[in-house]
Amino acid sequence: MSGAIHDSRILKRPATLRSVAISFLCAFLFMLLPWSGPWLLLRPDLMALLLVYWAIREPTLMGGWIAFGLGILADVADSSTLGIHALGYSLSYFLACHFRPRILSFYPANQALHVLPLIFASQLATTLTAWILKFPMPGWLWWLQSPFTALFWLALPAFLERQKTHNEPPRVS
Repeated sequence: MSGAIHDSRILKRPATLRSVAISFLCAFLFMLLPWSGPWLLLRPDLMALLLVYWAIREPTLMGGWIAFGLGILADVADSSTLGIHALGYSLSYFLACHFRPRILSFYPANQALHVLPLIFASQLATTLTAWILKFPMPGWLWWLQSPFTALFWLALPAFLERQKTHNEPPRVS
């Protein structure tokens, strides 16, 4: 049954540009929290996760330039070299668009397993770019960030769909 497309996903109302922008603003504010120590290494990359989510769910609202711009914002928030996250986010966006039909054909738990490589690709691109630029490499704990972020996929669609249904105007019969 993992290949069955659910009618509830097909018949949902499209998201508004406002709800997409608010979700990215919340992810950016989450990124600005004062993380330190091992928590900084394990901090989920919600910006990348939301980028993948909206690229899969609402591809008409997303674009490569938005992914690049969000990456620049992430670089500013992390005080890293400008363009490192932009490269990773652009790669994740491209992969999410490419694998969109396949990911949508699975249940959320199986979708999380397909989202994991997309998030990992972003993390790997960021790491390789930092390595080429001769930055110090993060410890082994940092590599757990992608699986930890992919776990959030299990709750993210349900949470964002719930927000969309609460904001809808009541139907008149």
